[in-house]
Amino acid sequence: MERKILSPTSINTYLRCPRKYYLKYIKGLKERPSIYLIRGKAVHDTIVKFHALDQPELSDIGKMKTRILSIFNHTWKGQEGEIQKLGLPGGMLNEFYQESEEMLMGWLKSHIKAAPEGQSKPEIEVKLFSNIYGVMGIIDAIHRQNGKVSLTDYKTSKKDDLTPDIKIQMAIYALLYQDNYGRLPDTVIIHFLKHGTEVPFKVDNKFTDYAVKLCKEIHEKTSSKNEQDYSCQCGGWCEKDFL
Repeated sequence: MERKILSPTSINTYLRCPRKYYLKYIKGLKERPSIYLIRGKAVHDTIVKFHALDQPELSDIGKMKTRILSIFNHTWKGQEGEIQKLGLPGGMLNEFYQESEEMLMGWLKSHIKAAPEGQSKPEIEVKLFSNIYGVMGIIDAIHRQNGKVSLTDYKTSKKDDLTPDIKIQMAIYALLYQDNYGRLPDTVIIHFLKHGTEVPFKVDNKFTDYAVKLCKEIHEKTSSKNEQDYSCQCGGWCEKDFL
């Protein structure tokens, strides 16, 4: 049987509720759209597209602000079909839109501040695979400066808590970087865009050892395709997440 490829999302899904993992990744049910996922994608895509611009186009702060908001507006409109399916009131959608703009303005402020400090342009949206551990992930930004490496993940969540989900995600990203580049990153950073805060923590071998153990454990627990092997741990709420 072909070995499946895990991801931080699929691993966290299994840990929260094995049945939801089964419904999504084995049965292949489609999840209901969510304004939080749609907004998160729009903000992430905007940052990626902004980074892809030629530097001469970003000659002053005013132009940067105008450009990034224009990119976001275009990206948001590109998801209008999914947004309309949610059936949310216009006022609520406007709140999410404006809040997203505020997040991007906060991100732009930190981006502008980093330039005079000599921070090099990061590598953006880097997709990494590990055949050894059967896992993949997409890292939002990789910064390399003065021999140091940091991995950054952008979060649009309401709270700025370092949840177990986030810690697992960062451990797997560190493992993926080590497997692909032959060295550990020095730090992983969670950038909470709503709060404008960056939470860094240092990476060591214990961090990646945990990721290795977790990947092995989840591969073993998800080797079956039998529905009865995936118990529900959420009181049946997982059933409501799918169309």
